[in-house]
Amino acid sequence: MRMSLRFVLVPVAVVVALAAALPTLGRAASPTQITIASLSPGTAWYVYGAAVAELLRSKLPPGSKVEVLPQSGGIGNAKLLAQKKAEFAFSFSLTNQWAFQGKHAYDQKLDMLRGVAGGMDTYYLAALVRADAGIQSLADLKEKRGKVSLGTLAVGSAGEYGSRNLLEALGLSYEDIRKAGGSVAHTNYPTITAAIKDGRMNTLIAVITPAHPSITEIALQNDIKFLPIPPELVRTMREKFSYEPQTLPAGMFRGLQADLPVVGFPTVFITRQDVPDDLVYLVTKSIAEGKDQLVAAHKGLSKFDPKVAWKPELVGLPLHPGAEKYYREKGWMK
Repeated sequence: MRMSLRFVLVPVAVVVALAAALPTLGRAASPTQITIASLSPGTAWYVYGAAVAELLRSKLPPGSKVEVLPQSGGIGNAKLLAQKKAEFAFSFSLTNQWAFQGKHAYDQKLDMLRGVAGGMDTYYLAALVRADAGIQSLADLKEKRGKVSLGTLAVGSAGEYGSRNLLEALGLSYEDIRKAGGSVAHTNYPTITAAIKDGRMNTLIAVITPAHPSITEIALQNDIKFLPIPPELVRTMREKFSYEPQTLPAGMFRGLQADLPVVGFPTVFITRQDVPDDLVYLVTKSIAEGKDQLVAAHKGLSKFDPKVAWKPELVGLPLHPGAEKYYREKGWMK
Protein backbone atom coordinates (compact mmCIF):
# COMPACT_ATOMS: atom_id res chain seq x y z
CA MET A 1 0.00 0.00 0.00
CA ARG A 2 2.78 2.47 0.86
CA MET A 3 4.55 1.71 -2.41
CA SER A 4 1.33 2.40 -4.33
CA LEU A 5 0.81 5.71 -2.50
CA ARG A 6 4.33 6.87 -3.33
CA PHE A 7 3.79 5.88 -6.94
CA VAL A 8 0.63 8.02 -7.12
CA LEU A 9 2.00 11.07 -5.29
CA VAL A 10 5.09 11.56 -7.45
CA PRO A 11 3.18 11.88 -10.75
CA VAL A 12 0.65 14.21 -9.08
CA ALA A 13 3.47 16.48 -7.91
CA VAL A 14 4.92 16.55 -11.41
CA VAL A 15 1.54 17.36 -12.91
CA VAL A 16 1.00 20.18 -10.40
CA ALA A 17 4.43 21.64 -11.19
CA LEU A 18 3.81 21.46 -14.92
CA ALA A 19 0.39 23.03 -14.53
CA ALA A 20 1.92 25.93 -12.60
CA ALA A 21 4.53 26.42 -15.30
CA LEU A 22 2.22 26.22 -18.30
CA PRO A 23 0.69 29.73 -18.06
CA THR A 24 4.13 31.36 -18.16
CA LEU A 25 5.32 29.14 -20.98
CA GLY A 26 2.14 29.83 -22.88
CA ARG A 27 2.54 33.58 -22.54
CA ALA A 28 6.14 33.42 -23.68
CA ALA A 29 5.20 31.45 -26.79
CA SER A 30 2.15 33.56 -27.73
CA PRO A 31 2.39 36.43 -30.22
CA THR A 32 2.52 39.79 -28.51
CA GLN A 33 2.18 43.40 -29.57
CA ILE A 34 4.65 46.01 -28.35
CA THR A 35 4.57 49.77 -28.81
CA ILE A 36 7.77 51.75 -28.23
CA ALA A 37 7.55 55.51 -27.70
CA SER A 38 10.49 57.39 -29.25
CA LEU A 39 10.63 60.85 -30.83
CA SER A 40 10.05 62.46 -34.21
CA PRO A 41 11.92 61.53 -37.42
CA GLY A 42 15.28 63.29 -37.61
CA THR A 43 16.12 62.48 -34.01
CA ALA A 44 18.48 59.87 -32.63
CA TRP A 45 15.70 58.31 -30.57
CA TYR A 46 13.65 57.60 -33.68
CA VAL A 47 16.61 55.69 -35.09
CA TYR A 48 17.10 53.95 -31.74
CA GLY A 49 13.44 52.93 -31.72
CA ALA A 50 13.62 51.47 -35.20
CA ALA A 51 16.79 49.55 -34.28
CA VAL A 52 15.30 48.11 -31.08
CA ALA A 53 12.10 47.19 -32.92
CA GLU A 54 14.05 45.32 -35.59
CA LEU A 55 16.02 43.52 -32.90
CA LEU A 56 12.88 42.47 -31.03
CA ARG A 57 11.06 41.26 -34.14
CA SER A 58 13.67 38.55 -34.48
CA LYS A 59 13.38 37.51 -30.82
CA LEU A 60 9.64 37.60 -30.14
CA PRO A 61 7.29 34.69 -30.96
CA PRO A 62 6.08 34.45 -34.60
CA GLY A 63 3.16 36.76 -35.31
CA SER A 64 4.27 39.41 -32.84
CA LYS A 65 4.15 43.08 -33.82
CA VAL A 66 6.42 45.93 -32.76
CA GLU A 67 5.36 49.52 -33.46
CA VAL A 68 7.50 52.62 -32.97
CA LEU A 69 5.68 55.82 -32.09
CA PRO A 70 7.38 58.96 -33.43
CA GLN A 71 6.50 60.75 -30.18
CA SER A 72 6.67 62.22 -27.52
CA GLY A 73 10.25 62.57 -26.27
CA GLY A 74 11.96 62.76 -22.90
CA ILE A 75 9.03 64.40 -21.09
CA GLY A 76 6.03 62.96 -22.91
CA ASN A 77 7.09 59.33 -23.24
CA ALA A 78 6.71 58.69 -19.52
CA LYS A 79 3.17 60.04 -19.74
CA LEU A 80 2.41 57.74 -22.70
CA LEU A 81 3.50 54.78 -20.59
CA ALA A 82 1.36 55.92 -17.67
CA GLN A 83 -1.62 56.26 -20.04
CA LYS A 84 -0.92 52.73 -21.37
CA LYS A 85 -0.41 54.02 -24.90
CA ALA A 86 2.96 52.24 -25.03
CA GLU A 87 4.66 49.35 -23.25
CA PHE A 88 8.21 50.63 -23.59
CA ALA A 89 9.81 54.02 -24.18
CA PHE A 90 13.03 55.96 -24.34
CA SER A 91 13.49 58.46 -21.56
CA PHE A 92 16.23 60.18 -19.59
CA SER A 93 17.54 59.44 -16.11
CA LEU A 94 16.84 63.09 -15.26
CA THR A 95 13.23 63.14 -16.44
CA ASN A 96 12.66 59.70 -14.89
CA GLN A 97 13.50 61.21 -11.51
CA TRP A 98 11.15 64.11 -12.15
CA ALA A 99 8.33 61.79 -13.27
CA PHE A 100 8.70 59.32 -10.41
CA GLN A 101 8.69 62.14 -7.86
CA GLY A 102 6.04 64.23 -9.63
CA LYS A 103 8.04 67.45 -9.93
CA HIS A 104 9.16 70.04 -12.49
CA ALA A 105 7.57 68.87 -15.77
CA TYR A 106 5.14 66.51 -14.02
CA ASP A 107 2.15 67.50 -11.93
CA GLN A 108 1.67 64.02 -10.46
CA LYS A 109 3.86 61.08 -9.47
CA LEU A 110 4.26 58.47 -12.20
CA ASP A 111 5.42 55.86 -9.73
CA MET A 112 4.35 52.97 -11.97
CA LEU A 113 7.40 53.56 -14.19
CA ARG A 114 10.22 51.00 -14.12
CA GLY A 115 13.69 50.82 -15.63
CA VAL A 116 14.89 48.32 -18.25
CA ALA A 117 18.31 49.54 -19.42
CA GLY A 118 20.14 52.72 -18.43
CA GLY A 119 23.22 54.52 -19.69
CA MET A 120 22.44 53.78 -23.33
CA ASP A 121 24.21 56.98 -24.36
CA THR A 122 24.86 60.48 -23.04
CA TYR A 123 22.73 63.42 -24.09
CA TYR A 124 24.13 66.91 -23.74
CA LEU A 125 22.18 70.11 -23.30
CA ALA A 126 23.85 72.30 -25.90
CA ALA A 127 23.45 75.83 -27.22
CA LEU A 128 24.76 76.52 -30.71
CA VAL A 129 24.65 79.66 -32.83
CA ARG A 130 25.43 80.67 -36.38
CA ALA A 131 28.96 82.06 -36.49
CA ASP A 132 27.67 85.31 -37.99
CA ALA A 133 25.10 85.90 -35.22
CA GLY A 134 27.45 88.05 -33.14
CA ILE A 135 26.81 85.84 -30.11
CA GLN A 136 29.96 84.57 -28.40
CA SER A 137 28.65 83.30 -25.07
CA LEU A 138 25.51 82.43 -23.14
CA ALA A 139 25.79 85.83 -21.45
CA ASP A 140 25.36 87.37 -24.91
CA LEU A 141 21.99 85.66 -25.23
CA LYS A 142 20.84 87.83 -22.36
CA GLU A 143 22.72 91.01 -23.29
CA LYS A 144 21.82 90.81 -27.00
CA ARG A 145 18.39 89.24 -26.60
CA GLY A 146 16.91 91.49 -29.27
CA LYS A 147 19.18 89.87 -31.87
CA VAL A 148 18.38 86.30 -30.83
CA SER A 149 16.23 84.15 -33.10
CA LEU A 150 15.94 81.00 -31.01
CA GLY A 151 14.67 77.60 -32.03
CA THR A 152 13.70 74.70 -29.78
CA LEU A 153 11.72 71.54 -30.24
CA ALA A 154 8.02 71.50 -29.33
CA VAL A 155 6.95 72.88 -25.96
CA GLY A 156 7.01 70.12 -23.38
CA SER A 157 9.77 68.09 -25.03
CA ALA A 158 12.95 67.42 -23.06
CA GLY A 159 14.93 69.66 -25.41
CA GLU A 160 12.50 72.54 -24.98
CA TYR A 161 12.41 72.01 -21.24
CA GLY A 162 16.22 72.08 -21.18
CA SER A 163 16.15 75.34 -23.14
CA ARG A 164 13.72 76.82 -20.65
CA ASN A 165 15.83 75.64 -17.70
CA LEU A 166 19.04 77.07 -19.17
CA LEU A 167 17.43 80.43 -19.91
CA GLU A 168 15.98 80.53 -16.40
CA ALA A 169 19.43 79.89 -14.94
CA LEU A 170 20.62 82.84 -17.06
CA GLY A 171 17.82 85.04 -15.71
CA LEU A 172 16.12 85.08 -19.11
CA SER A 173 12.82 83.88 -20.55
CA TYR A 174 11.26 83.37 -23.97
CA GLU A 175 9.09 86.41 -23.35
CA ASP A 176 12.14 88.55 -22.52
CA ILE A 177 13.61 87.66 -25.92
CA ARG A 178 10.39 88.46 -27.76
CA LYS A 179 9.84 91.76 -25.92
CA ALA A 180 13.36 92.89 -26.90
CA GLY A 181 12.64 92.27 -30.59
CA GLY A 182 14.03 88.74 -30.88
CA SER A 183 12.06 85.64 -31.76
CA VAL A 184 11.43 82.17 -30.37
CA ALA A 185 10.06 79.24 -32.39
CA HIS A 186 9.07 75.85 -30.96
CA THR A 187 9.03 73.47 -33.88
CA ASN A 188 10.68 70.37 -35.39
CA TYR A 189 14.14 69.57 -36.66
CA PRO A 190 13.40 69.81 -40.41
CA THR A 191 12.03 73.34 -39.87
CA ILE A 192 14.93 74.30 -37.58
CA THR A 193 17.52 72.94 -40.03
CA ALA A 194 16.04 74.95 -42.91
CA ALA A 195 15.65 78.12 -40.83
CA ILE A 196 19.27 78.07 -39.63
CA LYS A 197 20.51 77.43 -43.15
CA ASP A 198 18.69 80.45 -44.63
CA GLY A 199 19.41 82.72 -41.65
CA ARG A 200 15.88 83.01 -40.26
CA MET A 201 17.11 81.37 -37.06
CA ASN A 202 20.53 81.93 -35.46
CA THR A 203 20.34 80.03 -32.17
CA LEU A 204 19.36 76.50 -31.18
CA ILE A 205 19.16 75.05 -27.67
CA ALA A 206 18.59 71.30 -27.64
CA VAL A 207 19.59 68.02 -26.07
CA ILE A 208 21.93 66.22 -28.46
CA THR A 209 23.91 63.00 -28.66
CA PRO A 210 26.91 61.84 -30.73
CA ALA A 211 26.03 61.45 -34.42
CA HIS A 212 22.72 63.22 -33.90
CA PRO A 213 21.42 63.33 -37.49
CA SER A 214 19.91 66.82 -37.45
CA ILE A 215 22.78 68.46 -35.55
CA THR A 216 25.23 66.79 -37.93
CA GLU A 217 23.32 68.23 -40.87
CA ILE A 218 23.18 71.73 -39.34
CA ALA A 219 26.92 71.66 -38.57
CA LEU A 220 27.79 70.55 -42.11
CA GLN A 221 25.59 73.14 -43.79
CA ASN A 222 26.54 76.16 -41.66
CA ASP A 223 29.44 77.75 -39.83
CA ILE A 224 28.34 77.35 -36.22
CA LYS A 225 29.69 77.89 -32.73
CA PHE A 226 28.85 75.80 -29.64
CA LEU A 227 28.55 77.87 -26.45
CA PRO A 228 30.09 76.60 -23.18
CA ILE A 229 28.07 76.55 -19.97
CA PRO A 230 30.15 78.36 -17.33
CA PRO A 231 30.75 76.72 -13.92
CA GLU A 232 28.28 78.89 -12.03
CA LEU A 233 25.50 77.96 -14.45
CA VAL A 234 26.43 74.28 -14.26
CA ARG A 235 26.05 74.49 -10.47
CA THR A 236 22.68 76.20 -10.79
CA MET A 237 21.45 73.61 -13.28
CA ARG A 238 22.55 70.82 -10.97
CA GLU A 239 21.16 72.26 -7.75
CA LYS A 240 17.87 73.46 -9.16
CA PHE A 241 17.02 70.85 -11.79
CA SER A 242 19.37 67.84 -11.13
CA TYR A 243 21.34 68.08 -14.39
CA GLU A 244 24.81 66.51 -14.23
CA PRO A 245 28.06 68.18 -15.39
CA GLN A 246 29.22 66.77 -18.73
CA THR A 247 31.83 67.51 -21.36
CA LEU A 248 30.91 67.73 -25.03
CA PRO A 249 33.94 66.12 -26.72
CA ALA A 250 35.92 68.05 -29.33
CA GLY A 251 35.29 66.91 -32.87
CA MET A 252 31.85 65.44 -32.18
CA PHE A 253 30.43 67.86 -34.76
CA ARG A 254 31.92 70.24 -37.29
CA GLY A 255 32.55 73.52 -35.48
CA LEU A 256 33.24 71.88 -32.12
CA GLN A 257 36.99 72.46 -31.93
CA ALA A 258 37.61 71.91 -28.20
CA ASP A 259 36.05 70.03 -25.30
CA LEU A 260 33.08 72.02 -24.06
CA PRO A 261 31.64 72.13 -20.51
CA VAL A 262 27.89 71.51 -20.57
CA VAL A 263 25.31 69.50 -18.61
CA GLY A 264 23.57 66.29 -19.54
CA PHE A 265 22.13 62.87 -18.70
CA PRO A 266 21.91 59.35 -20.18
CA THR A 267 19.14 57.78 -22.24
CA VAL A 268 17.16 55.03 -20.51
CA PHE A 269 14.83 52.37 -21.91
CA ILE A 270 11.85 52.15 -19.57
CA THR A 271 8.57 50.32 -19.10
CA ARG A 272 5.64 50.09 -16.69
CA GLN A 273 5.36 47.87 -13.62
CA ASP A 274 2.37 45.90 -15.00
CA VAL A 275 4.17 44.77 -18.18
CA PRO A 276 4.76 41.00 -17.75
CA ASP A 277 8.06 39.94 -16.22
CA ASP A 278 8.83 37.38 -18.92
CA LEU A 279 8.38 39.96 -21.68
CA VAL A 280 10.58 42.54 -19.95
CA TYR A 281 13.20 39.84 -19.33
CA LEU A 282 13.22 38.98 -23.06
CA VAL A 283 13.44 42.66 -24.06
CA THR A 284 16.27 43.32 -21.59
CA LYS A 285 18.18 40.27 -22.80
CA SER A 286 17.67 41.23 -26.46
CA ILE A 287 18.94 44.77 -25.95
CA ALA A 288 21.93 43.71 -23.84
CA GLU A 289 22.99 40.93 -26.19
CA GLY A 290 22.14 42.85 -29.36
CA LYS A 291 24.40 45.83 -28.70
CA ASP A 292 26.43 45.34 -31.90
CA GLN A 293 23.27 45.48 -34.01
CA LEU A 294 22.12 48.62 -32.19
CA VAL A 295 25.47 50.35 -32.65
CA ALA A 296 25.41 49.47 -36.35
CA ALA A 297 22.15 51.42 -36.59
CA HIS A 298 23.42 54.44 -34.64
CA LYS A 299 26.90 54.95 -33.24
CA GLY A 300 25.45 57.11 -30.47
CA LEU A 301 24.90 53.79 -28.70
CA SER A 302 28.56 52.77 -28.90
CA LYS A 303 29.28 53.50 -25.22
CA PHE A 304 26.28 51.55 -23.95
CA ASP A 305 27.57 49.01 -21.43
CA PRO A 306 24.96 46.35 -20.54
CA LYS A 307 27.04 45.30 -17.52
CA VAL A 308 26.20 48.56 -15.72
CA ALA A 309 22.82 49.29 -17.34
CA TRP A 310 21.06 48.43 -14.05
CA LYS A 311 22.79 51.05 -11.92
CA PRO A 312 20.40 53.50 -10.20
CA GLU A 313 22.33 56.60 -11.28
CA LEU A 314 21.99 55.52 -14.92
CA VAL A 315 18.30 54.64 -14.67
CA GLY A 316 16.64 57.09 -12.28
CA LEU A 317 13.87 54.56 -11.51
CA PRO A 318 13.42 51.25 -9.73
CA LEU A 319 14.20 48.35 -12.07
CA HIS A 320 11.42 46.18 -13.43
CA PRO A 321 11.65 42.66 -11.90
CA GLY A 322 12.04 41.14 -15.37
CA ALA A 323 15.06 43.33 -16.07
CA GLU A 324 16.51 42.73 -12.62
CA LYS A 325 16.24 38.96 -13.15
CA TYR A 326 18.38 39.21 -16.30
CA TYR A 327 21.07 41.37 -14.72
CA ARG A 328 21.29 39.07 -11.69
CA GLU A 329 21.47 35.96 -13.83
CA LYS A 330 24.42 37.47 -15.69
CA GLY A 331 26.13 38.22 -12.38
CA TRP A 332 26.34 41.93 -13.18
CA MET A 333 23.94 42.93 -10.43
CA LYS A 334 24.72 41.46 -7.03
